[in-house]
Amino acid sequence: MVLPPTITATLRHANPARLSHASQIIRQQRPFRIKPPASCLFTCRLSSTTSNHDIPPSSSSTLSPSPLQTCLALSVHFLHPKLGMKDYEILSRATAFLLHVDPPDNNDDDDSPTHRPLPHSPSSAHQTKSAFPHLLANKTRREALLHQQDYAHPPASGPKRHAHELNWLEFCPPTFRPRVHVVASSHVLAPWRWPQYYGQEWLGEVREEHVRYSLEVFGWDGGRGGGGEENNDVGVAVEGKMRGVFRPMAKFALNPYPIHHPNGLDVAVIHLKGEEEALEHMKKMGIQPLNLLTMHDLESSTDPVFEPGERVSFHGFEVYEPNKADDEIPLVGKGETNQSNPTANTNEDERIFHPYVSSGTLTFGSPDRFLAKTPNPLPEGLCGGPVLPWEHDNRKTQTPYVRGVVEGIVPTNHENAQLAGSASFLPSYRLREFVDFAERIMLEQIIEPELFQHVVNIKEKKEQAKGTVYGEEGSEGMSSDKGDDHGPPEDPAILAGIEGTSDSDETPHIDKSYQEIISSLHKHHTPEEVDAILATVERERKEVLEILEKEGGDMDDVIAAVRKRTYEERDRILEEIRRSVKEKRDSEVIEGEIVPQDKTT
Repeated sequence: MVLPPTITATLRHANPARLSHASQIIRQQRPFRIKPPASCLFTCRLSSTTSNHDIPPSSSSTLSPSPLQTCLALSVHFLHPKLGMKDYEILSRATAFLLHVDPPDNNDDDDSPTHRPLPHSPSSAHQTKSAFPHLLANKTRREALLHQQDYAHPPASGPKRHAHELNWLEFCPPTFRPRVHVVASSHVLAPWRWPQYYGQEWLGEVREEHVRYSLEVFGWDGGRGGGGEENNDVGVAVEGKMRGVFRPMAKFALNPYPIHHPNGLDVAVIHLKGEEEALEHMKKMGIQPLNLLTMHDLESSTDPVFEPGERVSFHGFEVYEPNKADDEIPLVGKGETNQSNPTANTNEDERIFHPYVSSGTLTFGSPDRFLAKTPNPLPEGLCGGPVLPWEHDNRKTQTPYVRGVVEGIVPTNHENAQLAGSASFLPSYRLREFVDFAERIMLEQIIEPELFQHVVNIKEKKEQAKGTVYGEEGSEGMSSDKGDDHGPPEDPAILAGIEGTSDSDETPHIDKSYQEIISSLHKHHTPEEVDAILATVERERKEVLEILEKEGGDMDDVIAAVRKRTYEERDRILEEIRRSVKEKRDSEVIEGEIVPQDKTT
């Protein structure tokens, strides 16, 4: 992967879209390649450039949270019958992490499955304790009941926003879409898409239908998910490898449908199988999904995107051989030595995942990637790991916002000593662009085409959603400044929903369509008939609300049931009228003109 020929020394503009302007590129460097991930393929086990020994912690290097909470061990296995394989074998291994689909609502009382604070996490210490917890429980139940009256499924979480500020998947209830994304490197999920990294010809035969993906949660060997009390060092991130012995605590399968970056950046997303149950187990083991700023937040922020000298932390798993002295001897079975033939009988991959964290200082930046100087070059296995802020205020949010995704390192023998060994990562705004791209694809496959087009129009502000503000308080909190996106809606249909409705033609703020219907009724029906029709509509409305309040259910289904009863009542009344008329006709002699069949009028 060739980097752009220009490297940005400092970028102090808040809007990521401006990063591509030539006026902001103020330092020239020759292009170079990110070091290929040698640990990816099981047939290409090269030694790491870093030591296998624990690095003693520094007094100023304590970080939070622990990589045991933020990272997962990603494994890709493959089976290709045409290559003579009879069982799945390891293809690649690296780091992955969970990313919330819904942004946090910054509410410590949030009890959602993926936003609830961990009992042993630092954020739990900053929670506000209530002297009347039953009042909060009653409020939560009341809000759930009120929501059930209008919707059959729980809504997305997050703060109140205008509709066009929502992420794509927030337009869909969580029941029908994932709650988290699994973020990883594209070259790990699909090595065959990166032939510039790997020279094995057989790799070109492998496709997605030949592979399966899994995630593992690692924890301290004597505790639970890195949160045990037996070891005070567990869960505390030090500079380099974490102290202690760690082992896999649980393994989770992934759906075999990754989405890769459309323009070739080294990032992809994939999703959990049986997500609800998997997240519940992960939460108990201390796994903490991370947050990502929305595109609206990134575009409206006044904070600098890039500041030289800013400190960040790199989280992930180092992947290495149990015995570094044996790196030059390939792990093969039955005495066969063949690193170029995947059909050779190989033993199970014995490389070890070990939690690793490192500080970094931003040095250079370009529109697509930032570079940071680390105390030691990042080891193999950290590709796809999260880059987090060095300092995180847990009182503001329960989990930190992702600063970027680890891409690789600059070769340690690079001719520019200032760049050699630097860690490279994709910045958060590039990750947000890609996540929006992936979520749009997913939403288009979930909902109807007509509804999806409405979402597109709302996101592009071509039409305004009724209600304007996403949140439980409706229009509360909207600004009255003219010309501001956050101002009150001027669409009459929205104003009608806010101010009420009336059947008077003189009401200026009434919904236009509603007025047209009322006018049409007055033209074709008598005033008594119009009153009867409106009375029927009002009766049906009350019946629908009563059913939703008592029983809940889908709004459309309840309306259809009430309307069916109305039609049945109408048919019963008409049948009684017809029967009455027939009986009256039978009791009377009705005289009339007999008209021949050939008579015309």
